[in-house]
Amino acid sequence: MFNSSVVASNAAMSSLEQIEFLTSNIINGETPGYNGKRFSFRDYLHGGIIEDAGYSWKQGKEMVRVGEPTKMMLKGKGFFTTVNPDTKEILYTRLGDFHFDRNGYLTTNEGYHVLGTPLESNLQQKGNSGYRDIGTGKFETHAFADPFSNPQKREYAAVNTGSDIGKPQPLNLQMDPTNGLYLGKYEKIRIDKSGVIWGKYGDSEVSLYKVTLRNFQNLNGMKNFKDVYYKQTADSGPALPCNALVFNESLEKSNVWTKIEVDSIIEAQRTYSAAINSHKVADRLTQQAIELVG
Repeated sequence: MFNSSVVASNAAMSSLEQIEFLTSNIINGETPGYNGKRFSFRDYLHGGIIEDAGYSWKQGKEMVRVGEPTKMMLKGKGFFTTVNPDTKEILYTRLGDFHFDRNGYLTTNEGYHVLGTPLESNLQQKGNSGYRDIGTGKFETHAFADPFSNPQKREYAAVNTGSDIGKPQPLNLQMDPTNGLYLGKYEKIRIDKSGVIWGKYGDSEVSLYKVTLRNFQNLNGMKNFKDVYYKQTADSGPALPCNALVFNESLEKSNVWTKIEVDSIIEAQRTYSAAINSHKVADRLTQQAIELVG
């Protein structure tokens, strides 16, 4: 009788843990960039034990954000790379809900800086830090492309994007207050599917940065941080190159399918109720046995 009570108690606690997992998924079902939590069972003989099985890494649907060039979505496995400017800690995220802050840095809503690698065609005499002097450098002619070659289909001529210069750094395209242009020279920006950021320069474009994307061998080995952010760990392995495509003016929706989660939570609630009833029956039988012995 004691074992029956323990099994029922364990089953009830496991059901509550399952409900907690599912509730978190349902709450974040509309949160862009959120990956659903997953769990697994073991030790069925003693009522079951819930174990954290990481996250779902399936692709979320696209949320179009027309007219917002700093919003990005990844198609394929991988992460945007950001850095906390206060702690210098690297954080990875699927959520490309970015904007430029007052200092010209491309940032997340939490204030983390998005990393990108400067490209050769962006080389200036004083780099991006001296934006008032931007425009004095010379650009290679092969770095230009006509951005209006096919405006209806939004296709652009293929050009050499330029070699990387240095390592990934906080991506900065500060706007010159004297003329309202990015880096004092570019009227608007565009981000292509490879993650290259182009600046409109007259009737041409110049490649400026390539957004830093990373992937990991063991995604579930990463440590979750603030829902949509993850940290590298020994279990995840080192950051690897990423071949995911970047879709501009879009965000990735949560990959949680709310209907399935609701159905699962109803089933978990039924299991919990059954376990509680079984526990009550076991207690009652135990009490009757004690009374008979007494």
